[in-house]
Amino acid sequence: MQCGVVSIDKFESVQKAVLTLIERNISGLPVTHEGRLVGMLSEKDLLELLYEAAYLPGLVEEYMTTDVTSFSVEDKLSDIQKHLVDHSFRRVPILYEGKIAGIITRADLVRIHKEKFRPATDDDNEGRHVVLAEDVMKFGLLTVSIDAPLYDAMDMIVRHHVTGLPVVDAGMNLLGVITEKDLLDCINNPDAIGRTVADFMTRDVVTFDCKASLDEICRCLIKNSFHRVPILDGTRLVGIIARSDILKHRAAVFKKLDRVARHAHMPHPAGK
Repeated sequence: MQCGVVSIDKFESVQKAVLTLIERNISGLPVTHEGRLVGMLSEKDLLELLYEAAYLPGLVEEYMTTDVTSFSVEDKLSDIQKHLVDHSFRRVPILYEGKIAGIITRADLVRIHKEKFRPATDDDNEGRHVVLAEDVMKFGLLTVSIDAPLYDAMDMIVRHHVTGLPVVDAGMNLLGVITEKDLLDCINNPDAIGRTVADFMTRDVVTFDCKASLDEICRCLIKNSFHRVPILDGTRLVGIIARSDILKHRAAVFKKLDRVARHAHMPHPAGK
């Protein structure tokens, strides 16, 4: 598990929570009080609230989810893995004597299991499998090819801290996506070792045209459990929009509106 967990007290402002999610590039925050877990505040919760409201006042406790699934430090990792596969959330708090001791995410589980998927090679550069640039970057986008080994997808997801990868052909045409959840599904499958992305990727993908409105994309990410959507020009992948991208955009808008509102209420110099 990850120790030194980023959390927030329930009496902190919700604006501080939004900034913490953006600055730390995380999708959820454990909410604590006097060291004990009292709730969770997710990127999705805040995105829905920011989409509906012109401003979010108040404290974290007014917005947090109090029905939180957590595990003990003594629970089996296999039980935690099954829970993260069966549910839409991608992280669970780990408790010790009622206090938060760490966090386990889907990415953590992929990281600890990925080595058994490393393809055997005659010359692997002192044990390291080399991922070619063309398998990683296409016009600034992190992608994977359909015939790439599962290990390559796992390695990229872990190293680049993303929840999924678009699967593309040589022309950047979108063929599907491979997500943390797809990879967790195959970790305990002995037949998966040596297989490729094509065998486990999700082919039915929600996408948006590059001319689609941000509001439409926002509604989709609120309604569904996935964290990001591919943006296409025809069939070619030209970008990705994640919940965090919209959260950053909305937070910047509200910060500007807040400055304008505060300026409007400032006393004017005499005679002005």
